[in-house]
Amino acid sequence: MKTAIFFDVDGTMFDNEHQCIHPSTRYLIETLAKDDRYVLGLATGRSLEQLDAIRDIRDYFKVKIVINGAVSYIDNDFVYGRPIDVKDCEAVLKYANSIHTGIGFIGKDRHCVTMNNETVREALRDFSMAMPEVNPTFYLEEPVYQIWVFSDNRALIDKFKQKFSHLRIFNWHKDGADIVHPEVSKGDAITHLKPLLGVDQVIAFGDGENDVEMIRTANIGVAMGNTRSEALKKGATLIAPRIDEDGLFQAAKQLNLL
Repeated sequence: MKTAIFFDVDGTMFDNEHQCIHPSTRYLIETLAKDDRYVLGLATGRSLEQLDAIRDIRDYFKVKIVINGAVSYIDNDFVYGRPIDVKDCEAVLKYANSIHTGIGFIGKDRHCVTMNNETVREALRDFSMAMPEVNPTFYLEEPVYQIWVFSDNRALIDKFKQKFSHLRIFNWHKDGADIVHPEVSKGDAITHLKPLLGVDQVIAFGDGENDVEMIRTANIGVAMGNTRSEALKKGATLIAPRIDEDGLFQAAKQLNLL
């Protein structure tokens, strides 16, 4: 039996609080990658160019679902993408500017922000990302697959959700949210890719609100103990220990993957 195993990045493999990949996680990924029974995949809100935080292990993954499922690669070949409509990009930008809130536009190969302030810089530091170009008209230059909203004010994020209810919006753990096309999710991407991979089952590990559909789509879904999402816990087959308690490794052992 061939199994695809998908891993979220932030809060699942990469410990944002301690800014590291724990040794047990590194060992787990290296070991699974050598096993012919498995196809390893990433499923992250980051884009392909934003994976420096896991650069030491990223080449072990045959499949890369990025930008919350809006873009997918197999063996580094682009196989699937669903951008946000230009009119929606323009509307989000107009609203963000009206309330003096920074946003980011994420393309397939590059990204930008609309302003450089401490809220934007702090959020990027949490993800170990450098400050990109400031370019408010990026959305007119190439397809945008995701929009970041930079804010530590959950009430403000809720206002975006109310105003743009026709789009999908995923809260970050702090400091912001992701906005994507309404039909985009990591779960949708896995459903699209599964027949291309020729696998019999899917196992998925995640910790965020943007992992709920992925966990539900998988045959076995594992929620990390550090998750704040009740929906993720309810949909999971197994709840692992926290990331800083070797949660990923312990869950893999419990599932007899090693």
